[in-house]
Amino acid sequence: MRVIAGIDCGTGFTKALVIGQSPGGTPHILGKARVKSGVNADAAAEEALRIAVVSARLRREDVDYIATTGFGRYSVAFRDIQITEITSAARGVHHLLPEAECVLDVGAQSTRAIGIAGGKVKQFKSNDKCAAGSGMFIARAAKYLEVPLETVGEVSLASRHPQPISSVCAVLAESEIINHVSAGVTVEDIFRGIHESLADRAGALLRRVGMRDRIALIGGVALQGGIVKALEERLSVKVDVPPDCEYVCALGAALLGAQRLLGKAKETSHAAGVRV
Repeated sequence: MRVIAGIDCGTGFTKALVIGQSPGGTPHILGKARVKSGVNADAAAEEALRIAVVSARLRREDVDYIATTGFGRYSVAFRDIQITEITSAARGVHHLLPEAECVLDVGAQSTRAIGIAGGKVKQFKSNDKCAAGSGMFIARAAKYLEVPLETVGEVSLASRHPQPISSVCAVLAESEIINHVSAGVTVEDIFRGIHESLADRAGALLRRVGMRDRIALIGGVALQGGIVKALEERLSVKVDVPPDCEYVCALGAALLGAQRLLGKAKETSHAAGVRV
């Protein structure tokens, strides 16, 4: 068995996932970990990998190949290969949800819509010009409203009268939130409005890549039930959230890394006349 690590170097968090795979075998997850990215992508990647390896009950030297993806993928000095987050997301989703043809990846600072076929990217559109349509905006709103980020999804689901957030600029959207608070609007209705606003922006991206009646939602925001409900109601779609939704890009990178590693091993063995 070969051990491959995929590391997703995001702007908010760095996720490492370790898989084991043998030639012709089915890959299986051995361990995973998540740490805050901070200002040093290389250090964050090393720490995430260290914890993931420990959780897999392995040693660092047991890792045969390392594939990085995400915003900081080029900053990891110990990588063997770097892969775009779009390609990694498509591969990871296909492994977990083979029938998926449309993916929405909501990251800390950007949102991406990806059309896929057989795990390969057909087309994609991104919104990375403003934080108002990203997970970071939700986190900032949670901090201002003094709501634990991990409870935002449940808080949003409790809304009875959602209040829209119409601004496409994060700064102006924050001003809207302040105005809602001053007017006595509940945090439940504010967060529901934030989720609906994000869903509307995501819908514009999804339609540009050929939105289907089912979409796969990945990234940390996918853990918030409020955004799932908002997407389903605003866009009239069924939202599928794969297991380990935060680690899908790391998984995709690991799978593509395994493909590269085992493919190279096969080529070497054939050249030497050895059967793999």
